[in-house]
Order: sequence, then structure tokens, then C-alpha cells
Amino acid sequence: MTTRESKTICSEPGQAWEMVWNELRHAGITKGYVGPVDGEFRWGENAAVAIQRLQESKLPSSDVNNIGLLLQAALHGAELFWRPEDLAVGSPKGEFVQS
Repeated sequence: MTTRESKTICSEPGQAWEMVWNELRHAGITKGYVGPVDGEFRWGENAAVAIQRLQESKLPSSDVNNIGLLLQAALHGAELFWRPEDLAVGSPKGEFVQS
């Protein structure tokens, strides 16, 4: 398994928002595109609208970094959870590890 190294501390809001977009790109969501599309859901468009509204709220860089880290955790967790080799019949996907 390979891991992605991400810059986790950004001093400027613009850098922090780029980190958020970089994480979204791992899920196929890129700036300026509406896709991926699932039925009527346009995930890229939804992400762009959400990011625009969050940027308008003038969050400090540290808060934007936390959003990026949350996205990173969710995406990496989903990748691990849905690995093709783990989707075999009888896989206990309903059993979660609690900390």
C-alpha cells in the first residue's frame, strides 16, 4: 500500500484551500468541473459551491487546514474500507474498529 504525503500546515488561506482541492482530486473532484456525476448529484459542482461559500466566510488558515485534514481522513478511510481485495464474499464490512 502506498501513502500520499500531504502538506498539513499552510500559513495562507489560499494555500490551505489548494490543499482541500488537492484532497478532493483524489476522489475525482477537480476545480472547474461538475463531475463526477451520480444521477442528479454533481459532486464537483457541489464542492465548488461549498468551498466558495466557506471562502466567503473568511475562515482562518488553521480552520481551513482542519477541513483539509478531515477530507484527507475521510478519503483515505474510504479507500481502506473499500479496497477491492477486502470486498470478497463474507467480508465483515459492518464491523468497525472503535478507538
